[in-house]
Amino acid sequence: MDLALKVFEVVGGESEALLRWLREERSLRGQARISAHRSQPPAPGEMGGISLEVVNVVLSNAIALSSLLTTIAAWRSSRPAPRPSVTIEANGASVTVETSDPEIIRSLVEALRRNDACPGSEPGAPGADPTSIS
Repeated sequence: MDLALKVFEVVGGESEALLRWLREERSLRGQARISAHRSQPPAPGEMGGISLEVVNVVLSNAIALSSLLTTIAAWRSSRPAPRPSVTIEANGASVTVETSDPEIIRSLVEALRRNDACPGSEPGAPGADPTSIS
């Protein structure tokens, strides 16, 4: 499963902090390939935070997806307020992690797994709708 993680930060450096956190997470070792590249800044007049980097994650299996989302939630909990949100994109669908609630994390995992089961689905198709849960 190929994923793109975008950190929407108020203060710079959060994308790099998430990248380091993911690379150091033991539960992801051997289960995920993690890399980063620069993304485009928001267009002039566009609202929202700035995503300085996209963290690319390639997971070896679906079980690693739960570990990844749990790790992202733990990382968010470690950040000072206001905590950055993390949007995860896979196969045209996206979910935004804005919580560390285990039940909500489970629902995000299921949303991504459902979409991964239908890799050809187009945005707006069932199972491919963007999800944002706080």
